[in-house]
Amino acid sequence: MATPEQIASILSQLVALHPADCFKPIDAANAGLGAVLRLLYLADQPVTAGTISEKLHVSTARVAVLLKKLVAKGLVTKGRDPVDARVTVVALTPLGAQTVQDLADHMHQQVGLLIDQIGEARLLDFIRTAQEIKGLLTPPKLNL
Repeated sequence: MATPEQIASILSQLVALHPADCFKPIDAANAGLGAVLRLLYLADQPVTAGTISEKLHVSTARVAVLLKKLVAKGLVTKGRDPVDARVTVVALTPLGAQTVQDLADHMHQQVGLLIDQIGEARLLDFIRTAQEIKGLLTPPKLNL
């Protein structure tokens, strides 16, 4: 059974580490703007905002905000579906496709650095441990 001292020590170290911060670069590439870009990059044809909402499990209002930002940056275009003019389709611009490729290249470099510096075996052990921790922890029940 864990002692109060062990618990306090681990909690203190976790608070100082901010575990979620360790993975912000990965999260940034797979959430929000990065997720939309990635989805469009993998699509073999333009997609609708509704499809983006459905695939990413976010509201259409959130998708509209993300698309507005991506259009403003010149990364995507919005247009009318040639089959049904009532439907808006979204596609990557060449700059958007290059941005996705640059993000993927950067992610690969970062993971390569981790493997080179920490070692594949230690990383795989860490991932297995993190998966086990994730399975054991439950969110608190707040009665606010």
